[in-house]
Amino acid sequence: MALKTCEFEEAEYRGPLFNQLSTSSLLWEPGQVFEKHIGIDHALFTTHAYLHALHGHNMPLDGVVLSRYNWDYIWAVRRSKKKLPSFRLNVFIQAKRPQYGRYAPKVLKAKGLKSPYWRFEVTPHQQVALEKLQQRLNSRAIVCYACPAFHKESILHKWTVQPQIVENSTFPDVATLSGHSAWNFSEPGARGVANIDPTASDAPSLLERVSLLIERGGQESGTAVEELQFLSQAVKLAMESVSDEATHIQARFFEGARTLQEIASEFANGEEREALAAYATVLHFCYLNRLKWLVAGHAG
Repeated sequence: MALKTCEFEEAEYRGPLFNQLSTSSLLWEPGQVFEKHIGIDHALFTTHAYLHALHGHNMPLDGVVLSRYNWDYIWAVRRSKKKLPSFRLNVFIQAKRPQYGRYAPKVLKAKGLKSPYWRFEVTPHQQVALEKLQQRLNSRAIVCYACPAFHKESILHKWTVQPQIVENSTFPDVATLSGHSAWNFSEPGARGVANIDPTASDAPSLLERVSLLIERGGQESGTAVEELQFLSQAVKLAMESVSDEATHIQARFFEGARTLQEIASEFANGEEREALAAYATVLHFCYLNRLKWLVAGHAG
């Protein structure tokens, strides 16, 4: 029997999923953790004339030097009562939209898959990039997919309201899908069966994996700037080794990385400049590979 299409779009799932993850006691938006070192809460580049006209400009500006503004003061006022965690590890998540099947195929049933079930397919070039990133970061990061264990729009609304989207999603590690074309699952968590040669997999939930990695020593990083530089170098190496032939995403990544270096050069040499360039490079990598970047740690 042919698989059925999910009733909602990926973006409709992605928003509430990441909202609920980032309000947990373990996972945080990276900007919150690194804020005092990079001095920004949120930034974007735009050439949309309407936005600039609202602020009295006749034409779009190329950019703005953020160091001219007292961002540290603004952050201190807004976040003075909020405890942030000491950094322990990164979590990179790529959200997927599932297909739905009423009856699991025999070959997948033999591996423990039940009926009904859901499935999402892997995008080959993204899988390779994420594998390389996981290899570079090793025990300092969890790199995984996220996909809902439901397909009806009414259920999406239900778990958004309650909220229980995280508890009703699957989070298979990128390494589990190495060499495979799809992930099949019949329950939330990390249990499922990977294609092409069906391989059963069972692992703790995402938040359990985060806790376990921290408890096992998810090593403390150095300074925030050192951690950002380590991550920036890791994503660059991951993109360099994606394939023998250059891809469109690789070209966009390195073109963007050079632009970000030019923007960072507007800052005086030192920690602020290095942190901004590294932070922006990691966000650029996440944007191109459709990843959500969260960080985990102990509050303190």
